[in-house]
Amino acid sequence: MSGLGKTGDLGALARFGNAIASMSMQSKLIVVFVFLISLPILTVAYVSYRNYSRSSTEQTTDYVSEIAQKNLNRLDDYITDLYNMSAMPLYTSGMPGENFIQDLADPSVGIRKLNNMDRYLLYLNKIKPDTTSVYVFDNYGNTFYNSKSHGRRSDLEKVRSLWEAAAIRGDGSPVLISTQEVPTGPSGSKSSRSYYAFTVVRLLKDPDSQKSLGFIAFDTKISTIERWMADMDRLTKGKSTLADEEGRIVFDSDRKKIGKVIENSVPGQSVRGHAGLIGNVTRDGLEYSVVFAPSALSGWRMFVFVPVSEITSQAVKIRNFTYVSTVLIVSFALFISCAITFALTRPLRRIKLLMKEVQKGRLDVRFPVKYNDEIGSLGMHFNIMVDRVEQLVDEVRWTQDRKKEAELQALQHQINPHFIYNTLEMIRMTAEAKDDEEIGDMTFVLSKLLRYGIYQVNAMVTVEDELAHVRNYLSLQNLRFADRFRLETDIENKLLRYRCIKLVFQPIVENAIYHAFKNRPAPCTIRIRMEQTPDGVVCCVADDGEGMDPHSLNTLNRRLIGREAEAGSGIGLINVNERIKLHYGPQYGLSVSSRKGEGTVVTIRLPAVDAGSERSDKGRNPQYA
Repeated sequence: MSGLGKTGDLGALARFGNAIASMSMQSKLIVVFVFLISLPILTVAYVSYRNYSRSSTEQTTDYVSEIAQKNLNRLDDYITDLYNMSAMPLYTSGMPGENFIQDLADPSVGIRKLNNMDRYLLYLNKIKPDTTSVYVFDNYGNTFYNSKSHGRRSDLEKVRSLWEAAAIRGDGSPVLISTQEVPTGPSGSKSSRSYYAFTVVRLLKDPDSQKSLGFIAFDTKISTIERWMADMDRLTKGKSTLADEEGRIVFDSDRKKIGKVIENSVPGQSVRGHAGLIGNVTRDGLEYSVVFAPSALSGWRMFVFVPVSEITSQAVKIRNFTYVSTVLIVSFALFISCAITFALTRPLRRIKLLMKEVQKGRLDVRFPVKYNDEIGSLGMHFNIMVDRVEQLVDEVRWTQDRKKEAELQALQHQINPHFIYNTLEMIRMTAEAKDDEEIGDMTFVLSKLLRYGIYQVNAMVTVEDELAHVRNYLSLQNLRFADRFRLETDIENKLLRYRCIKLVFQPIVENAIYHAFKNRPAPCTIRIRMEQTPDGVVCCVADDGEGMDPHSLNTLNRRLIGREAEAGSGIGLINVNERIKLHYGPQYGLSVSSRKGEGTVVTIRLPAVDAGSERSDKGRNPQYA
């Protein structure tokens, strides 16, 4: 599967590359310009957005951590003041209730004691504006308190045991109790109200004997914390949560989770250590970055939820501005690139149109060269090419004219062959008059050979005509060499009507007489065999002469395959081979096979043309003209 996937990817890349390569030059230049302009801008925009977003997050985290830590320090200072206030009854010299220790140790309750307690607790309750109530409990079951507006706690008897246990646990040191809901008034009554407060309790001991005298408790409303948190939430545009060491929420911006366990409501509740970013969380459908800050005094922990959208708002603005700028710049670049590419490719389009005109046959077109750049050089060479083509066309036209003139001159001089024929006929008649039949026969055969070879050189003839010409040629040679040569043929009657160009067999037979039979005694046999194949007609001219050595045979076949006959080289094998190729095509022609001492076979390949369907041998068929 992986191999198939890789092959598919390579195929897709190949198709994409072909699509790009098939685009016009103008489209390619536009793509390159837009790509070179937009890619750097988009890369810079993306990197800038990421870096600015990360920097904004770090700066915002540091800033929020610093604000949270300052608020916790203020809270610690406030709690420290409460701690100090809880110790003030032990040091009452020169202050209201200076006999507070003696009164607390006295088991009796009198008017003086009550007045002293009320006056002193009133004094303590006024020191801090957010303290709502001050409670003092002695060892004799007496309770003394001062409340600013809410009255006595309706659950005082319930919380007393909790406070006492905490005070005893502190053993004279102040103990901070987390936020709890404080009910006031009779439970279930219409006047019953509640508020949230945290409490500081301390066990009161005699300074001299260190004997426990009772304990004191300060109820403090969370309004102070609420003000600080509200200020921070306005700055961060987020929410805040303050939790104690046991995981209970001291304060929450929504005021819905105060007093509840932090688990399931604030992530990172187990975080300890230094202030900083602890991660992101989705809350109420919004994503927040959570910043943590611990209190060194109380052990309370503050979690600040800052909306990620607020942190990255400036980065998003910069990103959007960059994207809009990129679109505008790319649009402008596209316009400029279109203008530039149109200007650059216009000369190429002009050359393309001129080439089409030349293709149609117009050679009077020229490209106007204005500049010496690459386009100008191309246009100059285009003009040179057209000039050269025009020159070659003129040369061909001149050559054709000269050819026509030569043909006309040949027609005008046809009297010369007739003069030769008439002269030979006079010689033959003179020889017969003198009873010299051999000279007469030789002259008669020679005249027939000349008439066949000279008259209408380009005319098409039948195989039967060619064989007759070969027989006349051999008759003349046998008169000369005393019947030394024999001709054998194996050709069907229907192939005797096959039309071909003149002088195909006779030059091959002549070549055999002068080379194959040079040192061979009589009789010398030449066999001509002809058969029709699906690809055409195959003629074999074989002799039983001396044959050829491999080197000479290889050299001859190479010349037949790739060398043209030179002017004036005669009508040998090379000439016959070239005439066949020029007339019928390069797939036709001669090939030679031979063995030393076993003779030679010349194979002639011609196209399959039914002689009966050909026109007259005066060359009117365009295929053979």
